[in-house]
Amino acid sequence: MIDLTAVTVHDTLGQPIFTDLDLRVSSTQILIVMGHAGSGKSALIDLCRGQLDAVAGTVRIDTDHCGVITQTYDLCESLTVAENVLLPLIARGVAFADARRLTGEALETFGVTAVANHLIDEISGGQRQRVAIARATADHPAVILADEPTSALDPKNREIVLDQLRHAADDGAAVLITTNDNQLAEMADVIIDLSVPATRRSAARSQG
Repeated sequence: MIDLTAVTVHDTLGQPIFTDLDLRVSSTQILIVMGHAGSGKSALIDLCRGQLDAVAGTVRIDTDHCGVITQTYDLCESLTVAENVLLPLIARGVAFADARRLTGEALETFGVTAVANHLIDEISGGQRQRVAIARATADHPAVILADEPTSALDPKNREIVLDQLRHAADDGAAVLITTNDNQLAEMADVIIDLSVPATRRSAARSQG
């Protein structure tokens, strides 16, 4: 679960990025966070993954392991595609045999098995994004934080990624996605718009 109460975050100059933000993502839910550039979507991801501190409010994440997908992918260019997925699993204590199996399954799910032995600078931007998603979801984390996870994808792979994020939620994950893609709203259980001032943002809007 992700639970933020009355959270305010400032930039390095002390200016507010967002103020008095309340949101809650429970197990099996997908929350879509929208908003114009500069509204704080990436800052929200950084806050939830512990890379940014709140100046007010409380942040509660009910797990030690979040699957994180950033806009820059954060892949290690000196490693192969498979190693970028495999080594974080081993570092988290997954047995080697299980880590190899999970890596193979994740690469196959997101259609990057053919480039498993390629270095990161040898693959396309869309493939890099799918590798980052495979790494983030390989061991079925309880929380998934996805910052613009479809920005570099063609329609076919976009659909695969969205289906897998929906499956992850259905299997019990709390999934937070930031996006400017209005079509992603169709898959949301809850939507919140950071462009809306806190005085008008009384609650996230439930979807069907």
